[in-house]
Amino acid sequence: MNRKDFVKRMGLGVGALSLSPFLSSCLHDNSVLNGEFQFPLALSSELTGTNSTLNASPSAIQIGDSYSLSAFRFNNSLPGPTIRKKRGETARIRFENNIGQESIIHWHGLIVPPDMDGHPKDAFNEGSYDYEYTINQRAGTYWYHPHPHRITGPQVYRGLAGFYLVEDEEEQALKLPSGEYEIPLVIQDRRVNGDEIVYNPSMPDRMMNGFMGDLILVNGVPAPFHEVYPGYYRLRVLNGSNARIYNLAFENDAPFTIIGTDGGLLPKPIETTELLIAPAERADILVDFSTGFDQNRVKLISKPFDIPNGGMMGMQNMMGSNFEQGTGFSIMEFRITKSDTYTSFELPKQLSKAEFPKESDATTNRPIQLDMQMGQGHTINGRLFEMERVDITVNQGDTEIWEFINNSNVPHPMHVHAVQFKVLERSGNRGLLPTETGWKDTVLVMPGERVKVIMKFDAPKGLYVFHCHNLEHEDAGMMANFQIQ
Repeated sequence: MNRKDFVKRMGLGVGALSLSPFLSSCLHDNSVLNGEFQFPLALSSELTGTNSTLNASPSAIQIGDSYSLSAFRFNNSLPGPTIRKKRGETARIRFENNIGQESIIHWHGLIVPPDMDGHPKDAFNEGSYDYEYTINQRAGTYWYHPHPHRITGPQVYRGLAGFYLVEDEEEQALKLPSGEYEIPLVIQDRRVNGDEIVYNPSMPDRMMNGFMGDLILVNGVPAPFHEVYPGYYRLRVLNGSNARIYNLAFENDAPFTIIGTDGGLLPKPIETTELLIAPAERADILVDFSTGFDQNRVKLISKPFDIPNGGMMGMQNMMGSNFEQGTGFSIMEFRITKSDTYTSFELPKQLSKAEFPKESDATTNRPIQLDMQMGQGHTINGRLFEMERVDITVNQGDTEIWEFINNSNVPHPMHVHAVQFKVLERSGNRGLLPTETGWKDTVLVMPGERVKVIMKFDAPKGLYVFHCHNLEHEDAGMMANFQIQ
């Protein structure tokens, strides 16, 4: 056994001592109750009409048959209702805050004016906030969630999040699977203490990996199953966890096709058998359940994966944390049990036109240092977040290259508001992921990695933020302002 495996196993063992017998018994099959997928997958309702309201309120709810959650919910739904809009449409949404603490909504991935973007300075304690903006971007799988400073993590964890789906003519021309053949899946992990889902991050949670749990929810449901026809389905996958990274695959290694990412359709479809997806990242996947699935059921799993400098991960667990990053487990089950009446679908060779910025057009190359500093925690360019301080100034219309340089021992999924960017390169031998051939707004930067992205700042002038989307890191100050002038 090498040193890395020894440290990881020691960390896992010590961490398990602090868990209940139930938790330690299901540590490696953590989404399954008694070894079975027993709850039907839930699908959120959709907000319709030109004018909509999102009412955030507290409620005590049951998760499955076993767990209670002191939740926050949008419109009494977990997850929140799905918003579906067309490109060119105007969105008018009133946010009513009745949770008893300040909040504001960020429309993650949408490019909107600064006062519509959910900057933490706009958070309010009670009353309402009216949003009005035009959807002027590509079709894609976006989402919405709170963005108050220091308390984004607990609000998202307790249930305040939902899908935001945008459609356009380019996407509709492809005639992708729709209706019941289009399934939004938000995957989240939760930590349980007895029969209660808790949010109580320790200092190691905040300073190292973030808050992770050993119960997996899909659309708010533990151990879910979903019945499908033997044919093509479109899975819109969102990693809605605070900190956990998933390595998605089917247990039988059946292939699936990536057709989209954070900012919409890829230029061309890419077939793969597994996909790493960090917090806030999305993946649009086509699965043909008539090919490569010999049994009438198959599990969607997260395969084990390694993290550079993994020794510190083990140290985190030895300091009292839980189920570690990179462990494999089951997520949900698909049951191919419906009658074979599915209409065939032909996968196109070209999905969309690729019009990415050229490196030669970049006016600036900015290094963005991601560090772990004693006495401060995780910083961006040596600083913690301050509400009104402008850390970077960019000119409207300029194209810039930012290089995220991770000098710490933990992963950082970096999210930039007000833009979609293209990943140019990553140091080391990991290479670009299939999703990184398209438009992105969040990119995973592993320990020791340097990742270059290129983006054009076309958003309205004003103040925006960029930050780590590990929500415990963000809440602790791993966020910075940039001003478009």
